[in-house]
Amino acid sequence: MREERTAVGETTVHSLVADLVSGWNAGTVVDLGAGTGDTLVEIGARVPPGGCSPTAVDVDEDALAALAARLPAVRVLRHDLSRPLPFADGAFDVAVSHNTLECLVEPAALLREVARILRPGGRAVVAHTDFETIVVAIENRDLARRFLLTYAELPVLYANMAAADPWMGRRLAGLVRNSGLHLESVRAVTTVRTTLSEATELRLGEVTEAVRRCA
Repeated sequence: MREERTAVGETTVHSLVADLVSGWNAGTVVDLGAGTGDTLVEIGARVPPGGCSPTAVDVDEDALAALAARLPAVRVLRHDLSRPLPFADGAFDVAVSHNTLECLVEPAALLREVARILRPGGRAVVAHTDFETIVVAIENRDLARRFLLTYAELPVLYANMAAADPWMGRRLAGLVRNSGLHLESVRAVTTVRTTLSEATELRLGEVTEAVRRCA
């Protein structure tokens, strides 16, 4: 297992996943928990026209509608990822998934399904935020420590989430090893944000609640 630690500015995890995919013969690609398609947009920007045949899977109907409008060439499938995937064995060359496993009560079951639907020699890229390793730079260090632990443990379940695991990022390697997939490498990435550029109102609500609980 190779572990790499990288500090990244405004580069997103979606783009880092796409960088890995673009180094392979992508062919058929499935994004499990595709949301509105951020990862597939990045993959599409890196492969030549016609270089891959993408499929997006998510349980969120509104997200898939937005994805379909954004990426008309992508095959879209609404499916509950806690259930077996509706694909034949060896159906895909590449599977990707970002910030999805923590939403499932049994994340290992999805990884076993990923192993099943990949062709022999196929590749998977699975990424997840480890919420207990988030850090902030503020003057009051004691408050920062208490806030971050409280924030990581907030019992926040959004629509279509059956679980929330703040340690999912650090659990990924072990889950993959026990899934039938071969763990090729682990890349630990530090992203640096100076603004709440994504879901600002939602994140501010979470921060406010965490501060209230730890004060």
